[in-house]
Amino acid sequence: MASAAQTQPGGTESLTPSAVNHILLEFLIYFGRAVAVFYPVYLTGYLGLSISWILLCMLMFTWWQKNRRWKDVRIDSAIDLVDNEAHIISSELKNTLQMASWVHFTDVEKVQWVNKVLEQAWPFVGMYMEKLLRDKIQPTVRMSNSALKMFTFTKIHFGHKPLRITGMRAYTHEVDQREVILDMNIDYDSDVDIDADVNAAIKVGIKGLKFQGMLRVILEPLISQAPLVGGVTLFFIRRPTLEINWTGMTNLLDSPAFSSLSEDTILDIISSLMVLPNRMCIPLIDQLKVDEMRFPLPRGVVRVHVLEARDLVAKDTYMMGMVKGKSDPYVTLRVGNRHFKTKTIKENLHPKWNEVYEFVVHEAPGQELEIELFDEDRDKDDFLGKYNLDFGEVKREKEMDQWFTLERIAHGDIHLKLRWLALSTESSLLNESNAGLSCAMLAVYLDNASNLPKDQKELTVHHKHGKHGKEARLTKKNVGPNSYVEFTLDKDVQKSKVAYMSKNPVWEQGFNFFVQNVKTQQLILQVSQETHRSCWIFACLQSSAVFVCIL
Repeated sequence: MASAAQTQPGGTESLTPSAVNHILLEFLIYFGRAVAVFYPVYLTGYLGLSISWILLCMLMFTWWQKNRRWKDVRIDSAIDLVDNEAHIISSELKNTLQMASWVHFTDVEKVQWVNKVLEQAWPFVGMYMEKLLRDKIQPTVRMSNSALKMFTFTKIHFGHKPLRITGMRAYTHEVDQREVILDMNIDYDSDVDIDADVNAAIKVGIKGLKFQGMLRVILEPLISQAPLVGGVTLFFIRRPTLEINWTGMTNLLDSPAFSSLSEDTILDIISSLMVLPNRMCIPLIDQLKVDEMRFPLPRGVVRVHVLEARDLVAKDTYMMGMVKGKSDPYVTLRVGNRHFKTKTIKENLHPKWNEVYEFVVHEAPGQELEIELFDEDRDKDDFLGKYNLDFGEVKREKEMDQWFTLERIAHGDIHLKLRWLALSTESSLLNESNAGLSCAMLAVYLDNASNLPKDQKELTVHHKHGKHGKEARLTKKNVGPNSYVEFTLDKDVQKSKVAYMSKNPVWEQGFNFFVQNVKTQQLILQVSQETHRSCWIFACLQSSAVFVCIL
């Protein structure tokens, strides 16, 4: 997927007399504070006093300032509690206590009977997962890299704590009559114990993990014969959260410098399989087309105008906090695996961006637009607030133009304009886009390739027996290449997953591209081999594409 972004630079505004007076007042205040700080230093030197007096005064001033700030925080918290008592009880307190989803939402049910079934069946789930890791995952890991050819699971135990469903919600409105949609809040605080050998000297392992996410289960299509459901589709609407306790050589990944990196890498793998737009599909009848079930056309497109923000928190301070500065804000937008970042506005608490982004929506209600604001710094960017908006609300309203109050921050608002765009396969409805916005979306389904050239760089050791038994001979082994497909549409570049050691690879992946001009833009396909340097592979590639208009 791609976005079409446009920025309109604002004009230069002339300074009014009130603005000039405000600037002069700020300068005088700044000058007065500077005099208040440096005059005692001058006076101490003029009177010939010891520098210890300066250090003592600075220590007392720092203590007074810290004590005053602590009192101000207590007073502000008390005032905020009085003014926003209902909001604090409903959100902050419940988040702190980590209450279940059915406490927050009346239409989310507490399904203890499902947890009892999972608890009873968990030993057999562990047996199934052990077989899956040894028969499927272990060979895949060995083929992924020559350094992992000896990778072996030595211990697999999924523990005694089963996965729990803290809440389940069934959708009965705004859905097709031939489907059932369930949202399950998954909470897995596991005592899993897994060990593996990379080689004789390197041992790795996992001892405990925490996993949370919302799993959507779609039963479709409903049919009039057994088993009444044609297939089951499972996916996570948003990226789940993951915490892992590593052991062995991978214990280094528990350090702050590597923990987030390793967990993000695993989440990226999970996202490539089961986070929208990726799905896991289980057909229950032979007549069902799995490709249509796995990659249905999106529900629509949402065009997001990031206009401006106001009353943001000032994160930059000067002179040990005595002089309050401003912030250098920017906005990040995330929908599933796709995320974008606006430009940074320097030293402004009321910034204006006027940028446009477009997102493909696969599930509404369900998918959310995650908005976060940050203050850009050299070391670490400071948090300025966030807001999540369900696309189901945008679909109902068709168009929204309003201010949204930022959460998890003292104050701040962001102004967004959102528009729901329906999709149609009628080419007669196609209109050329102006101002860089998209007029159509190209949906591509990548199936497989055939007759790829073999990779002859793989070496095999053949041992001789008899008189020269210790000698060995190295020969080249013809194996299939590790191949992937790269799609390019102007600046939007998307890659498929890597199919390992196969001359007839199967990918079965879907891709979406935004199109601004159907007459001049071209989609370029390239099949490449995963090596240290890229090489072209020409082969027979099987894929399909659907061109839909954005209305």
